[in-house]
Amino acid sequence: MATLEELKSTARSELQELRDGEGIFKLVNNQRLEITDDDFEQMILDKANYDFDEQNNGYKYERQAAYPSVVEFIEAYTEKEIGEDSTKWDAYVVKYNQVRTDNPKP
Repeated sequence: MATLEELKSTARSELQELRDGEGIFKLVNNQRLEITDDDFEQMILDKANYDFDEQNNGYKYERQAAYPSVVEFIEAYTEKEIGEDSTKWDAYVVKYNQVRTDNPKP
């Protein structure tokens, strides 16, 4: 796993290549302006922080999106506990475990 400093260096290289090529602009009062050096440094920091978070927590975000819904959980649990039918519960557990398998911790 990359350190934040390594990710800053990578971001600087990627963004510098873009800045040297097509340029990087911002829209201010409907005017297209080149970014300042301060804007550029902030972009590097923002990209590095985003990449660092994604590297360390991306699997969590993927899991959150993929897990079965809370409604599905409640329905399956209720049918198992009250209705004594574990069919939906068993299916829920399979889906839940599949999400964990598909999105492992780093």
